[in-house]
Amino acid sequence: MPNRQPELSGAAGTTGDVVLKVQPASDGDDAELAELTQRLRSRLLGLDVDAVDPIADTSPPAEGAKGLEALAGWLAVRLGKEALRQVIGQVVEWATRTNHTVEISYQGDTLKVTGVTSDQQERLINDFLDRHAPRS
Repeated sequence: MPNRQPELSGAAGTTGDVVLKVQPASDGDDAELAELTQRLRSRLLGLDVDAVDPIADTSPPAEGAKGLEALAGWLAVRLGKEALRQVIGQVVEWATRTNHTVEISYQGDTLKVTGVTSDQQERLINDFLDRHAPRS
């Protein structure tokens, strides 16, 4: 899986997109990562978001491949009004519960949600949100 953030095109490249990258477990495989990512996607669809879509690999397809393949662990979230805080809160809860790391990218800024104390995580989230969204 690429270490770079993929280039988004079309509707998935709007400024309201949050890009999520679920980090695979050290002993996990692509199938497990795809299942975990789908579970996170389902939870996020319950929030005030416009869409949560897998991100397609835009690199040239291998010979004989049929269309673009989704990148394992990557999601593009098109936000509804005031949804950034909700999305981050849901990702933090999910990452803590599943013991996974998730990178949240928004407007060129990245927040890595990982195993830190809840106080440390809250400070990191608030700093991130202060840069991008008004507090409610």
